[in-house]
Amino acid sequence: MERISPVKLRAVHNLCFEPFCTQEMLKTTSISRFDAAAKNKSPQRAPSNAKIRLGVSRNAKIVVLLSLLSLVWIWNARSKPTPLPAASTRPPPQPTTPSPSHAPPMLASPAANHSVSEAASSAEPSDEVASETREIIDAALRNVLDASLDSGASNSALSLNAATLDSDPPFDVDLLQAQFIDFLNGEEGVKHGPLFGGSLRRLDLPFDITRAWNQVHAYALSAKDAEYNHTDFLHLGRRVRANLIAYTVRYDRPSLLPILASTVTEKLTNELDAVIDGLTRLIYPWISPTYPTFRAMQMHFRSIARGSDNDEGIVFCSGKWHFELAVHAITTFRRVLNSTLPIEVHHAGDEDLPLPMRRALNAMEGVRTVDVLRTFPEETKKWGGWSIKPFAMMASRFRKVMFVDADALFFQDPRVLFTDSAIFAEYGSLFYHDRSLGRGDTADWFKTINPEYTDYASTLRYMRQMSKHEMESGVVVVDKGRTGPLHALMMVCKLNSKFERDAVTYHQVYGDKETYWISWDITRVPYQFTPSYGGTVGYKNPDTGRVCGGLFHTDERLKPLWWNGGVVANKHVSQDSGFMRFEYAAFDTDGDEIVWDWETPTTPFCLGPRWPEKEVVELSRSEREKGERFVSIYKMIKGKWEVYFRTVHGIDVATGETHSVNQEEVDKMFGIDSNGITADSALTSDVKTTTDPEGVDIAQIQLLDFLNGEVGLGSNDGFVTHVYSFLIQALMSPYQLHIWRLTR
Repeated sequence: MERISPVKLRAVHNLCFEPFCTQEMLKTTSISRFDAAAKNKSPQRAPSNAKIRLGVSRNAKIVVLLSLLSLVWIWNARSKPTPLPAASTRPPPQPTTPSPSHAPPMLASPAANHSVSEAASSAEPSDEVASETREIIDAALRNVLDASLDSGASNSALSLNAATLDSDPPFDVDLLQAQFIDFLNGEEGVKHGPLFGGSLRRLDLPFDITRAWNQVHAYALSAKDAEYNHTDFLHLGRRVRANLIAYTVRYDRPSLLPILASTVTEKLTNELDAVIDGLTRLIYPWISPTYPTFRAMQMHFRSIARGSDNDEGIVFCSGKWHFELAVHAITTFRRVLNSTLPIEVHHAGDEDLPLPMRRALNAMEGVRTVDVLRTFPEETKKWGGWSIKPFAMMASRFRKVMFVDADALFFQDPRVLFTDSAIFAEYGSLFYHDRSLGRGDTADWFKTINPEYTDYASTLRYMRQMSKHEMESGVVVVDKGRTGPLHALMMVCKLNSKFERDAVTYHQVYGDKETYWISWDITRVPYQFTPSYGGTVGYKNPDTGRVCGGLFHTDERLKPLWWNGGVVANKHVSQDSGFMRFEYAAFDTDGDEIVWDWETPTTPFCLGPRWPEKEVVELSRSEREKGERFVSIYKMIKGKWEVYFRTVHGIDVATGETHSVNQEEVDKMFGIDSNGITADSALTSDVKTTTDPEGVDIAQIQLLDFLNGEVGLGSNDGFVTHVYSFLIQALMSPYQLHIWRLTR
């Protein structure tokens, strides 16, 4: 057989939809089939010298393949075509140079594409070859156009083989999806500074949006109805990203539709609707009947009025075993922190949280109980342990939802996570690091299910073998009105669904903890953790100098914010003895070279940070006062919660009957004097003063680093405002501070 002329190859490629025009297509076939197909169509149907980019139906593809393969037979190809490399060894696709007229499609092998393009540029066809080529090309074009028009095929993408959609895709789906999402996230052309995704910066040539779109959309059209191996999260991630891409282009970036549509925008819109509906049913079959579509779900949250009772709120999950902890946490929010955020307590049916306990919770100010089994019932009825948490966040009426563990307590009003967090304002989500604990190669599984992980993920301890634990899910904040966070949170639910968690998830990670950032990274939705890693709050061991107590977290300005574990010394041993002492806090800013002393039956775990001179701080007077009040409130509730609710809330939880309460007695219980002032309300505790210089030093360093150009991922004007505000407050007297606040 003859070798295929580069000129003839280029003529064939100019007819093909990239990247399907490979040498696998150039195998010989019956010339009579080609002649019959070529003579069936009228020569007046095809325009000459036109660049035609058509998506075709199954019948149309057969016709064009026969035409192109017969073309090779006529030219008597000499050599056997080079087979496609295996999917596992296929090199990543290289971008082609964009051209205003036509950029030649790429062969499956970049090396083959390079050699053919060089030969084509140096060879000129003879008149005889050119004449023969034009005749065959005209016939092939007529066949393609007629088949497309007759069948009403798509004008934007070819279909892929569903049987090999994931096992042997014709292009690098993961890389192209990553590049396209990074483009949607605004990373194109960014040359300096850290990026979240980073895939576009690694390109040698400008990003070819049309080529990338044609391929990722072809995958989406084929995947929307194709079942997949539910234990292979690589395949799940591709479908979740395909859904996010289609949804974003359809609803958030409609200006791209005329650019990406090859012919009619309406046809592409219909295709996107089909992709979104198909993939939503495939991935999240339990979304109905709660919501008819993904779009209806998002529009429900977006319709919530800003500042309304449904805009921002807290979600707890509690059954009978965590009931007293939840009551304690809610009471501290209301009575100590004066927080007015509305609260939902989610449970899994009547057996999980009996009626008297539901009556008690509903009697608390701004609190209502929610049976999560009534939302997404097809899946939530299979709940177990940690898995209920992301579903509760989705089921909540709040658009901006803050999930809080039942044993989590705060030094500040939780509302600051909605109002003061620069991270939440920028990303619509807020995550906290867990302790740096347990080294080892923990990232292998994650890399197999997310081969194109983000640049940001590569900075995490989990990815650098520095800790087996990355995220603490005791507090998670998400804005469900935003497209990216909503898609990512739905994937968290998927990873915690019955089949997925039993077959894969909980064998790879500890409960729901890591599924949040992993889902955000797989969907390529930008996210960021707060700056410090898990520490401790409690007392200082006089022998070691380490701080022992609950799992502690700072805010973005490294001020004490919240901790997990309640007020008992060791919640795993006893819930009613060995209470915490609130004196010191230790936090970790490096995630490395720290020392942990594990907990014992009588003592909590202890942290020795790398830099104790700046990472061990004495709690302010107000913070110590709050800790003491937390302990006293816990003692009121533990083991005698029925009496507590009868006295404080005026309800008989057994019968549901209500009565008036003695408010003077209640105020006395909570340390409130006759003027309604608590013991620590006059303190400026929420602001570190010059008696606590470590906080001032850190804030000054952060501000100076920012001014020196060391802006980190997610830093913005909000960060500067927070740090500057903190410094101003820290250096004022209480009177000056009061005046300054009034004038803001």
